[in-house]
Amino acid sequence: MNRDDIHELKYNGYTGSVIYHLKEKYYSGEVEIEGVLYSYEGDTLEELREDFEDVIDSLALFEEEGGPEEE
Repeated sequence: MNRDDIHELKYNGYTGSVIYHLKEKYYSGEVEIEGVLYSYEGDTLEELREDFEDVIDSLALFEEEGGPEEE
């Protein structure tokens, strides 16, 4: 993957941004899900993609388990 070729990530119906921080030499991004922004980052595009997919998978698992417990 060449960083000039990627401007967004897509996974399981979600689209997230890709930002390269030239000075710090790392990638970050955000995905909005139900009005909430979730961020992810990585030193490489592959790490960024993995973190993005982990965010989506974690939220899906959280939803499957019923979300937060009500007190």
